[in-house]
Amino acid sequence: MVWDIVWLATGLLWLGSLAWGLYCLWRDVRTTPLRLRALAEALQTQGETSPAPQQTELDEAWERQRLATSAPTPMFPTLERWLGSGRLLTWLNRELERAQLRWQASTVVALSAFLMVFVLTVTAIGVSALVPTLSPLGCLGCAVLTATVVPLVGLAWLRWRQRRFVQRVETILPDTLALIANALRSGMSLQQALEVAAREGLPPLRDEFAAVNRALVLGASLEEALQGLMERVPSTELRLAMVAVLVQREVGGSLAQIFETAGTTVRRRLQVRRELHAETALVRFSAFALAFGLPLFLLIAVNAVTYLQTGEAWSAPMFVEPTGRWVWVLIAALEVSGWLWLSSILNAMTE
Repeated sequence: MVWDIVWLATGLLWLGSLAWGLYCLWRDVRTTPLRLRALAEALQTQGETSPAPQQTELDEAWERQRLATSAPTPMFPTLERWLGSGRLLTWLNRELERAQLRWQASTVVALSAFLMVFVLTVTAIGVSALVPTLSPLGCLGCAVLTATVVPLVGLAWLRWRQRRFVQRVETILPDTLALIANALRSGMSLQQALEVAAREGLPPLRDEFAAVNRALVLGASLEEALQGLMERVPSTELRLAMVAVLVQREVGGSLAQIFETAGTTVRRRLQVRRELHAETALVRFSAFALAFGLPLFLLIAVNAVTYLQTGEAWSAPMFVEPTGRWVWVLIAALEVSGWLWLSSILNAMTE
C-alpha cells in the first residue's frame, strides 16, 4: 500500500512537471509576436524623435548590450521568477560565478530536484528488490538518505572547480602584478596599466581584468571594480594585493612600488605553500591510510583468518542479518566522518 502511494506520487510529479513545461512553452510562443511588434514600434518611434548618437555613446551602448547578452538564458524562467532574488539564489549565483560556470541558479535547483527524485526512485526500487525483508518505511528512509547525497556531491564538485580556478589564478598572479608595475613605471595611468594586463596577461586572470576595465568604462569607480574582482575570484593572495593597492591609493605613494611588492610577497607565499604541501605529503597519505586503508586491511585479514579456521567469514552475519546491514551503514558514516575531520585538519595546516 505504501509503495503504491509512492509510485502514484512520483508519476503525478513527473506528469505535472511535463504539463507545466508545455504550458510555459505555449505561453512564450503565443506572446513572442506581441513582444516583437511592440519592440519594433518602440524602435521606430525612438528613431523618429531621437537625435543621432555620438560614437562614444554607440560604443558604450554596444558594450552594455554585449554584457547583457553574455548572461545565459534561464532554462526555467518560471522557477527563476518564483525564487526571485532570495538569499539562496544570490548565494548560488555567486558560487557559480566563482566556479566559472555559466549556469543559472534556477537551472541548478531544478536539475538537483529532478536528480534527487530519480535517485530516490531508483534507490527505493533497488533496496526493495535486494532486501525484500526490509519494511517499506526502512526502504523509504534509505532512499531519502541516498537522495540527500545529490546536493552534497554537487556542492563538493562546485568547491573543487573553485579551488582549481583559484590555483590557476594564483599561479600567474605574480607575473601579472609585475606586468602592471612595469606599465605604471613607463608612465601609464592605473586604468591604462589594467588595460595592458587585460590585453597581454595570461588567462584566466586576463579575463578578470578585462571585466574590471569594462566596469570602469561603464562608469564604475576603481574601488567598485576591484571589489567586484575580489568577489568573483575568492583568492586570498589576490585580495591581499588588491587591498594593498586600494590603501596605497588612498594614502598616496608609488603604485608601481606597491604592485611590485605585492607580486614579490605573493610569489614568496606561494613558494612557502608549495613547500609546506610537499612536507605534509606523508601526513596526508597517513591520514588516508588511517581513514580507509587500515580498517579495510583489518577487515580482510580478520575475515581471512576466521574463514581458514572455521570455514565461515567473521563478517558473514553482517551481510545476512538486518542489524548487520545497519552496522555497515554506521561503518560507512564513521569512515566518511573521520576522513572529513582529518581533511579539515590538513587543510588548516597547509593554509
